[in-house]
This record gives sequence, structure tokens and C-alpha cells, in this order.
Amino acid sequence: MKKSGRYRKKAREILFKTLYTYDLKGGDIFEILEEHLKDVRGSLSTEILEYVYSLAKGIMDSIDDIDSILNESLKDWRIERLGYPERALLRLGTYELVFSEVPDKGRVFIDILDLAKRYINSEETLKFLNGVLSTIHKKYNQNVKT
Repeated sequence: MKKSGRYRKKAREILFKTLYTYDLKGGDIFEILEEHLKDVRGSLSTEILEYVYSLAKGIMDSIDDIDSILNESLKDWRIERLGYPERALLRLGTYELVFSEVPDKGRVFIDILDLAKRYINSEETLKFLNGVLSTIHKKYNQNVKT
């Protein structure tokens, strides 16, 4: 039976909230993740939990490289100047587009922009996020179709 990739969308949302809190308050990313999972763990599938932990570990292992890529891709901006939600979404998207082997890179764009619509709800922010992620995708995935 073929596994659906829909579990990734929920994992991305959980990790977005975790990265936002981590950036806002500091601390240990896995303690923050556990706090976010505390009330919902029983309703989450094994696939979601495995993917969210994999994303958290991957992002934290690659955070300096992710931020470097983002700083190169942000025209006349630095990552430190971005709002917490934008920074969290860009870090998540950059990790999946550059460092992970997610099978559907186009789905990463869709899910990141859906999260931005839901939590930020600014047309300018959507265009900004899409532009930055598109730049990164083109640079690091030249032979991958979305």
C-alpha cells in the first residue's frame, strides 16, 4: 500500500509552530516540540511524529547552513530582520528544498504558503516567501521538477 504524503503537511505545521516558539523564546528545540505535542500526540500518526522529529533534527543540524542560504537569497535583507513567522517558514522550506529528499518539492511550496495564509494572512508576505523559496529552489534543485 502506497503511503500518502499528506502527513507531511501536519508535520510542517507542528514544526512551524515549534520553530516560531524556538526563535521567539529560545531554549531546546526538542523540549519546545514536546510541549507542542503534549496535547495532540495521541491523535497523530506514527508517520507524522517520525517526520516532525526528522525535520526538527535536520533543521537544527543544518541551521547555520540554512541561514547562510537564506541570507544569500534575501535581496537587501538579513534573516535577523525578518519576523518570527516568516523566518520559521523560510527555514522550514529551505531545509526541505535543499537538504531533505522530500519526493514532491512543489508540495513544500504549497504547504509553506498555506501556513503563511493561515497564520500571517498577508499577500505581500506570500509573494515574498514564494520569491525567496523559488530563488533557493532554482539554485539548489536545477534538475528537479516540481
